[in-house]
Amino acid sequence: MRKLLDWKALLTSLCGVFMVVGMILPTSVFPYLSVLTGSYFAVGAAWRSLKERSLDVNMLMVIAAAGAVAVGHPMEAAILLFLFSLSSTLESFAMARTRSAIEGLVKLRPTEAIRIDATGERRVPVSSLQPGDRVRVLAFESVPIDGEVVSGSSSIDQSAMTGESEPIPKLSGDLVFAGTQNLEGMLVVQVTAPSGATTLDRIVELVREAQENKASGERISDWFGQRYTYFVLSAAAASLLIRYLAGQASSDAIYASLTLLVALSPCAVVISTPASTLSAIAWAARQGILIRGGEFIETAGVVDLIALDKTGTLTEGKPQLVEICVCSQHVGVAVGAECMGEGACWRAGKEFSSEAASWLSLAAAVEQFSEHPLAQAIVRAARERDLSIPVATEHWSVAGMGVEAVIEGKRVRVGQRRMFDSPESPLREEVARHMESMQREGMTVALLECEGEWTAFGLRDEPRPKSKALVEKVRSLGAKKVVMLTGDTAETARAVAAEVGIEDVHAGLMPEEKATLLRNYRQSGYRVMMVGDGINDAPSLTVADLGVAMGGLGSDIALNAADVVLMRDKLEGIDQLLRLGRSTTQIIRSNLYFATAVIVALAISTQVLGPLAPQLKTWALPLAVVGHEGSTVLVILNGLRLLSGPKR
Repeated sequence: MRKLLDWKALLTSLCGVFMVVGMILPTSVFPYLSVLTGSYFAVGAAWRSLKERSLDVNMLMVIAAAGAVAVGHPMEAAILLFLFSLSSTLESFAMARTRSAIEGLVKLRPTEAIRIDATGERRVPVSSLQPGDRVRVLAFESVPIDGEVVSGSSSIDQSAMTGESEPIPKLSGDLVFAGTQNLEGMLVVQVTAPSGATTLDRIVELVREAQENKASGERISDWFGQRYTYFVLSAAAASLLIRYLAGQASSDAIYASLTLLVALSPCAVVISTPASTLSAIAWAARQGILIRGGEFIETAGVVDLIALDKTGTLTEGKPQLVEICVCSQHVGVAVGAECMGEGACWRAGKEFSSEAASWLSLAAAVEQFSEHPLAQAIVRAARERDLSIPVATEHWSVAGMGVEAVIEGKRVRVGQRRMFDSPESPLREEVARHMESMQREGMTVALLECEGEWTAFGLRDEPRPKSKALVEKVRSLGAKKVVMLTGDTAETARAVAAEVGIEDVHAGLMPEEKATLLRNYRQSGYRVMMVGDGINDAPSLTVADLGVAMGGLGSDIALNAADVVLMRDKLEGIDQLLRLGRSTTQIIRSNLYFATAVIVALAISTQVLGPLAPQLKTWALPLAVVGHEGSTVLVILNGLRLLSGPKR
């Protein structure tokens, strides 16, 4: 791509130089040399379209230039081809900027790694690594493969993949990704994905996909351009025939028809959308925002309902255990409302009791089989206190509700209220009372039941510091409605919503219920953007007009389910995406309005110039050429403004 761009730039420069010299020496050969160098790519593209049995704007330009030379106006042909070649070079420049994002990522891939095995250490090709292998990553070297740190500590520079300049600390148990840079310490990493299936490979694939997926406006422009080309040729041919039958001189008839052909050509209309979307994709990729194609940038420019998942999007996604309340007559803890006060088994800031330790160990034994953030928080709390976690002999999950296990012969259940509450077997009144009281304080509650004994675990996931500011920003950008979706209880959800400034709250939703809700919003006429973590929200991301996954680094589900992936787990990406969509849409619309107005103005002015001012009729073709190709260049330059990002 780079060589092609350099070649185009060289020929365009030569075309321009020959054109300028030809203006100074009009009787020289230089106008013809300008036509020759400027027509190289246009002729090639026109020939390819002919072989595919179609016509495009390249064919119109070749016909116009050839006709101008044939009737003795090589300078007009030179100007036409120079400006057309310049616009083509600028378009290639925009494409090169997006391709450079891919090339930069590909260059991040190391080719060798230090593998550790029974025989020692040796450098091997990265392609030979398999999951389970261990590799040593030295300081200042690139991480060769996706894996989990098993020993050592360091800071990793992930800026090339996420756009985030701040190094990320990595300890044992943390994930690292191929192509990131180890800044200081030495790490031993256990491979989790083979070469070719790493997060970096998926990102490269996604960016390539973005370039190939045309925006809806671009597809319409292509469709319009192909059919409009036939109209332009027909109009020029009809003009030539009418003028010839009216007795006009052949050279004058051809000149006027060529002028009409150039004036009506849709170059600026066709290039309006891709020049903008390619630039927008390139800028977004540098910010760690991966967009699957131009159509999704356009969608970001028109969405008017923003649906935000609570956990991990509006909140930190790192719930902390803050209270354990034993709601059982079999333990020496008060039953009733007092359980929330001094009778609580444990509350953050107090000494951790033996009762709390025993119940937490039991809960961790069940929850260690779940990937749910709340389950992981309970397990993490037990491990932080060095508690002994019993071994479960059997375990199984209840979809969307919780986990069950058999521990020391006893059946233990941990999960949401719906797991225990049904018309046939309602939740005990005192347990429900404790749970609701905790929820009013903004806690998410996980219940544990073992042989009739109940314990409530209160966890709190704090809202992100910038959540409220984000809600205000998206409203200022034109969102008619901002809603929160969560599987959490209504009490907990309302507490978080009040902190971040959201009034519309939908709580207690299963993943499929979230998707149904968004589908209903779309049927009501809203254009919906859903923002989630890409894991539990995969159905919702698919149903929404625009699905956005936050913190997609390392998440195959996010990379597959979402239309847009924010590689950085920061809310600023949502604001950047919406502003980029709005700016891109505005630029595309202004380009289309401007290009259409120029076509109409040129078509009228160039055709009446001769009859109204015969002495100026020789200026008709130069006016059409400069107006048409000049508008194309301006449209491209307007789109290239997005390479520096959206306006603030």
